[in-house]
This record gives sequence, structure tokens and C-alpha cells, in this order.
Amino acid sequence: MKRKLLPFAIAAAVAVPGVALADATIYGKLNVSLRNVDTGEDTWELESHASRLGFKGDAELDYGLTAIYQLEYEISPDQEEAGDSKDVFKQRDIFVGLKGGFGTLKVGNMDTPLKKAQGKVDLFSDVVDMNILLDGENRQDNAIRYTSPKFADMFTIDTMIEVGDGAERDTNGDDTDDEVRDGISEGASIAVTAGDSKYKKQPFYAALAYENDMTENKGISIIRAVAGYKINDITLGALYQTSEGELESNKDYDDDGFLLSAAYSMDKLTFKGQFISSDQSVDTKGPIDGEGGEMFTLGVDYKLGKKTKTYVYYGDGENDAKDELTVYGLGLEHKF
Repeated sequence: MKRKLLPFAIAAAVAVPGVALADATIYGKLNVSLRNVDTGEDTWELESHASRLGFKGDAELDYGLTAIYQLEYEISPDQEEAGDSKDVFKQRDIFVGLKGGFGTLKVGNMDTPLKKAQGKVDLFSDVVDMNILLDGENRQDNAIRYTSPKFADMFTIDTMIEVGDGAERDTNGDDTDDEVRDGISEGASIAVTAGDSKYKKQPFYAALAYENDMTENKGISIIRAVAGYKINDITLGALYQTSEGELESNKDYDDDGFLLSAAYSMDKLTFKGQFISSDQSVDTKGPIDGEGGEMFTLGVDYKLGKKTKTYVYYGDGENDAKDELTVYGLGLEHKF
């Protein structure tokens, strides 16, 4: 479907629910903040933080199987139409699959198991996201993902492989090159998790993940270890990862990084703090241009209702070249 037709399709789905949304659930989130960003130039802006609109559902099949599907799009309520820097509608997790006693199988465009392994330890996800300094926060297209049932009501294995696009993946324009992949590619991601990332069934969460040669991190291998624990109203989190490989630019790449986070909940208030450090050998992405750096972030959330909160945050960071980033803002988030 062309992007320009998407709003009309959504409107039609809402207007004719008996036809277009037979067994679908509409859900989403609007998350916008007014913030100040200073990277040497002081700028005020209204920013949407991964606001989204989605449709999901399931249907019972024969043989104890259930069909599942999801279509989720990032939306940008801070702009009227597609601009130069981003689109009003952008694909997020979009897949179709089957689940049963064997687990869950999905095909489509999805977060990698390595990304999902972070759980909830990134307390400022989407606002001052850890991808500023750490690799692996990617969504992969042309993907097949299998998630096992929970073993002993605790352990889960999550795996993903990337399907190649044949000669289109030949980086040298030669169909005989080793990079040509007809069928299943070398890209893979796997995570083993234990506990509960939402700390509802168990007060702890742990994960160990490995990813290699995914298109979004071409030529890079990543190992990630995650741990989280909730003690009464205090939640602690930690993440460590190491990355190495050779980029398509033929530059050697290595990075060791970590994240530490803590939150304290008191009635409707949640106080949060987080520190991220990285020693990237080559700059990849993020507002802090340079190789490696540190970021320290503080924030307070206030619940206005079950699905609505307002929040303030302040972040201060610098790269190894001492280029600085300061960001602070006031935001509002509503889920539906």
C-alpha cells in the first residue's frame, strides 16, 4: 500500500469495523515532548517519541493452532505532512504468524531478539534512547522469527534469521561474489531470557543475546547481557555488550559499552536515573557525533491516569572528543 493511501485505509477501517476490523484490536501511543537540545547550538523543538498506531489480532485454526498478525506504524503528530527528515507513517513491527504448543513463528518486519533482550532496563527508551551510544537497537525486515514456549514458566529462547534477496545483496555488483545470498542469509539473532521483564510474575529478569551480520549491523557481531531486579518500589537494571567486526567501509569496528539504571516509585511519581558509556572505535549514529562517549539522564514521571502520564527529563553527555549534548524537556504520553 502506498503511504499516501494509508490514512484513508485507516479511516475506512474505523468507519466500517464489521468489515475491515473483523477480529482486530486497534491500539497505539502518542508521546510528545517540548524539549531543548544543545549540541553547540541551542534549539527548542516539539518532538514525537516513537508515537504509533497499530492493528493486531488472532484467529483460531485447526490442529490447535492460532493465526496471529500485527501491523504497526510510527506516526509523527508533531508535523502535518511528510517532511525532509522523516515520514508521517513509518513501518514498525509488521508480521503474520502461527502460534501453538510448539511456540510462536512470525514472518515479516520485526525487532530482533537482541533488541528485545534489553527488556525494560532502558528507562528513557524512545526519549533519550540508549541507541545514542549502543549498537543493536534494530528492526529487521525479511525476517523469520521463532519464540519458544516458556520452560519451567521462566526460560524462553527467541531466534531470528534474515532471508536474503539474491543478487541485490551483492555489494560488488558481481553475481558470483560471496556476498550473493539466494535464500537464507548468514544474518542471525538469538536471545535466551529468564524471569519477567515487566516484574509482574517474577521480581527479576535476565537475558543473554548474540547477533551476527544482520543487515542493519552489517559485518558486526554483538553479544549483550542484561539483568534487572525489583525490590519493593525500587527497580534496578544493568546491560553490558561488546561488538566487533568489519564495516562495509572496510574499517575495523569494536565497541564495549554498558548501561546502568535505577527507578523509585512513590504513589503516582516515578524517579529515574540512567548512565550509558561506550567506547565505539568508529562513529555510527546518534546526536553525539564522534567515537564513543557517555550519557547521564535523570527524569520524573507522574501518572495522570492508568494510560496517561506526564514527565520531565534532563540528559547530559559528551563523546570522546569532548563534544557535548544537553537535552531537557516536558512531555505527555497517552496509550490507547
